[in-house]
Amino acid sequence: MARQRKHSRPSRRRGRFGGLYKVLSALLIAGAVVVACVVFFRVNAVEVTGNVRYTIQEVVDASGVKTGDNLITLSRSRISTSIRAQLPYVESVSIHRAYPDKLVIRVTERVASASVDSAEGRWLISSQGKLLEKDNGSVKTVQIIGLTAVSPYAGGTLQTAEDEQITLDYVKQLLSAAETHGMLEQCTQLDCSAATSMTLYYGIYRIKMPRGGDYDYHVRLTLKALEEGLSSGKMQQGQSGLLDLTVVENKARFIPDH
Repeated sequence: MARQRKHSRPSRRRGRFGGLYKVLSALLIAGAVVVACVVFFRVNAVEVTGNVRYTIQEVVDASGVKTGDNLITLSRSRISTSIRAQLPYVESVSIHRAYPDKLVIRVTERVASASVDSAEGRWLISSQGKLLEKDNGSVKTVQIIGLTAVSPYAGGTLQTAEDEQITLDYVKQLLSAAETHGMLEQCTQLDCSAATSMTLYYGIYRIKMPRGGDYDYHVRLTLKALEEGLSSGKMQQGQSGLLDLTVVENKARFIPDH
């Protein structure tokens, strides 16, 4: 009998090459997509929102973004860092790519909440202790007595002498609490020079609080005491005085001015 020839299996070979073709095709398509993104998605417009203190152009210049930059490869973290470093009033930045050719920058700005003394004059700060700029008297803020800024510069964090560090922490906590509860705009001065207490000047009232503790609670206690005192008649409308939170725990004692 004649020996039967063994036939090759082209179908299996073709299957092997077919898989390779699929991989190469996928790579070519991916490469084409990358090239298209680099070539076509270029910045043609920059939109800025949330800005109040700074102009649109100031924000764009601080971002470092130029017309024609590649929209895909722009670093959002680099843009955010650059804006916050150059514009002290900017607290946060969010970046959004609006394809095919627009970049949207949304900024949230800080508010000058207080002013603190330094060897070079007074400086405006946010409630978190961010140094904003020198105080020229045009902005109404809480004047802090008993703290001195050391080597201040715009965009930096408020630094004080070592023996004032604890007081600085208390001041920031109290300013943040007052800002949260909407009473900061009516405050004019914060005297933290006493050894055991701090006094906040709030409208016609002086609020004496202990150094340390829960300042959010102290602010809520103040507002509640004023509301209840005025509504019950125990405190007269327009009568200035001292609201002392340091004598009796969890209570506020009102001492009217004579």
